[in-house]
Amino acid sequence: MKHLRTSLLVALLAALVAGPAFATQTRINSLSGGEKNITVRDQANIWTLPQFLPDYGNQVDVDNTQGASYGTMSVRYALTDDAVILLYGKRSPWAPVVKQTTINGLDAGTIAGYPAVNPKKPGKPVDPTNHQFGIGFGTKLGESLRLGTHLSIGGSRADGDGNNLDSNTLIDFAFGLGFDLSETNSLDFGLNLQIGSFTNIEGGTDRYVADGLIVFGLTAKGEFQVHQIAKIVPYLQFGVDNRAVFHAVRTDSPTFEAKKGSISNTTIQLGADLAISPAEGVLVQPGLGLMYRQSAADGNDKPNGQIFAQENSNQLMPYYGFAAEARAFDWMVLRLGARQTIVTQNNQNTAPQGTDSNETHTSTVANTVTTGFGINLRGWQIDLNINPQFFNNGVFAVSGNATNPFAVDFAIVYDW
Repeated sequence: MKHLRTSLLVALLAALVAGPAFATQTRINSLSGGEKNITVRDQANIWTLPQFLPDYGNQVDVDNTQGASYGTMSVRYALTDDAVILLYGKRSPWAPVVKQTTINGLDAGTIAGYPAVNPKKPGKPVDPTNHQFGIGFGTKLGESLRLGTHLSIGGSRADGDGNNLDSNTLIDFAFGLGFDLSETNSLDFGLNLQIGSFTNIEGGTDRYVADGLIVFGLTAKGEFQVHQIAKIVPYLQFGVDNRAVFHAVRTDSPTFEAKKGSISNTTIQLGADLAISPAEGVLVQPGLGLMYRQSAADGNDKPNGQIFAQENSNQLMPYYGFAAEARAFDWMVLRLGARQTIVTQNNQNTAPQGTDSNETHTSTVANTVTTGFGINLRGWQIDLNINPQFFNNGVFAVSGNATNPFAVDFAIVYDW
C-alpha cells in the first residue's frame, strides 16, 4: 500500500508540468484498460471508432499486448490534412470460434467434443496462430463530420506430421461516424462486425466444422465540456456474440454420428468518465459504470444424445476507477490506473431435461492496479505497461527480487 500511495503521489505531483502524448493499446492497459479503450482519447480508439484516424497520420507502431510472440503493426499515412490511410497486420492466438468462452468457461468446441490439445502434438493447443491483414481510411468532411472504416481478413492453417489439422478464416469490419458539435463537444458512433469459420481437416475420422461465428457490436460515446479543465465522457456499448461448432464422424465412415456445441454472449455496458486536465496535456480521469453480461450454451458432447441447454447465466458488474498520467520529465510520462469491480453472478443449473433445476448466486470483488510509463526521444515513443509488483520488489540488481514479467505489454511508435 505504501508503494501504491507513492506512485499515486508522483503521478499527481507531476501534473504541475507538461502533459502526455497520445500512444497505444499498451498505454490504455497501463491506465487500467477496460472502458478506457473508449473514454481515453488515443490511437487505440481507431479499432472501435475508426473516425479518429485523421488525428494520427504519419505514424508507424508495433504494439505488443499478448506476449512476446504476438502483436499488431500498423502504418498510418496522411494523404491530406483531413484524410489518413491505414495499413496493418496482426499476429495473435487464434480463438474466434472454438475457444471463446461463456461466463462459466464453456466453449462451443469443447461442447462438441473437440480435443483440448493437438492430438498429433500432445501439450500444444489445437488452434494455430491467427494472421490478420487489413486496410482502413478516415477523413474529415467539413468542420463537423468525421468518417472512418477498416476491414481485415485473417486466417491460418496448421500442419502436424504432414497432415493439415485446422483451417480458419475471419472477416473483421468496422465503421465509425463522428460529429463535432463545437470545438469541445462531440458525439461518436462505431459499428463492428465479425464473421468467420473453422474447419478441422485432419485425415482421421473426426471432422469439425464451425460456420456460426457472428459478432456484432455498437458503441456510442460523447465528450462534453462542463468546466474549463473538465469534460464528461458518457458511453454505451452493446454486443452480441454467437458461435457454433458441428462435429461429425465423416460420412464415408460406417456410421455417421453428429454432435453440436453453441454459445451466445450478450453484453451491455453503460458509464461515464470525468476527464480532468489541471495543466496542459495532463490527464486525471475517474469514472464509474455498469456492465451486464448474459451467457448461454447449448449442445451435447455424446453421440446420439439429447441436445440440451448446458448453461444459462448472467453477471451484473458495477465498477469504478480512475486513470492518471503526467509528464515527469520532458522525455518521460508516468501512468497509473486503478479499478474495483463488484461481480454478482447468477447461475442456473441447466442439466439434462428431467432433472431438478436450481439457481445459485455468487458475489465477488475484483481489484486491479496498473502502472506504466512512456519515453519520448526524437520522434520515437516507447510505452511500457509495468507489472505493479515491480514497485514492491524493486530493481533486481539492488533487491535481488525478480519481477516476472517486468513489462506486461510494450509498444514502439515512430512519428515522421
